Amino acid sequence: MEEFLKIWTGYLASGVEAVAGLLIALAALQAVVRGLWLFFSSNRELRQKQEPLTENIRLRLGRWLALALEFELGADILRTAIAPTWAEIGQLAAIAAIRTGLNYFLQQEIDRAASRHPDIALQSQTPSAPAQLDAHLDAMSEKIKHEPH
Repeated sequence: MEEFLKIWTGYLASGVEAVAGLLIALAALQAVVRGLWLFFSSNRELRQKQEPLTENIRLRLGRWLALALEFELGADILRTAIAPTWAEIGQLAAIAAIRTGLNYFLQQEIDRAASRHPDIALQSQTPSAPAQLDAHLDAMSEKIKHEPH
């Protein structure tokens, strides 16, 4: 029975790791797309607001990475949940310390960025922040289209 539970939790941990990997991949893709759009935008108004918008991209990516780190830690805990050896417990403690440290410093960076740009930080914490940013960028694009060149 114990062997069955170890195998089952191993599969479960692999699934949780896959979710973490997917979160990281999607967050990186989102950051790249938004970053490239901002970088290559010919909109003057966007260029003037580039720093806060870039900060928004960084904050969003940082939050997704922090979430993915939590999933990774959860997967590590699952792997050692059933009859762990002392070596596995020591390994888990080291991994947990490293990931917790990474998460701590990532959160510190997010908090510093939030204090530099509180309006962007508050927007990125709301559930509809991607829609708000997209709507903001769309509105500025529409405004540019209707301006005489």
